[in-house]
Amino acid sequence: MKKKSLLLTILSIAILVSAGCRKPGVDSAQRETHAQDSNQPAVYMEYKNNPDWRGGEMGAIVPTTYFTGQIREAYAAAAEIPEVLDHLYCYCYCAEDHDHRSLRTCFTDGHGSGCDICMLEALRARELHKKGYSIKDIRAAIDSEYYEPYEPHGQH
Repeated sequence: MKKKSLLLTILSIAILVSAGCRKPGVDSAQRETHAQDSNQPAVYMEYKNNPDWRGGEMGAIVPTTYFTGQIREAYAAAAEIPEVLDHLYCYCYCAEDHDHRSLRTCFTDGHGSGCDICMLEALRARELHKKGYSIKDIRAAIDSEYYEPYEPHGQH
């Protein structure tokens, strides 16, 4: 009985952590509008208005030995290309909600392990990097694929 209760508790926590990272879809016309929208969060606006933006995260990536499956792959990607991830905005909006500096920050702690958006962005960035894409092109792809309008924490 204790094992079942513990399993349910862990599952509930995992669902709550990842639920805060999911956003509904948006079309490309809305994407362009929001890039110029002054109601968007400050860090996001800095990112969108500066093509050379970099978060400045210098923390170490958490070792992959603590994880399995897709989570391990995402942390491995972060360890392989930390400089690329530091140029990317994380579209779970953890910069706004958790004071993260860039996508790289998600992997300097456990946040990335509970957020599908963080993991998928990191894996996609690594895939594009391996194909020889520049940081500018990786950024454009991530922006196009993952941008969703910001909803303040607790409202999504």
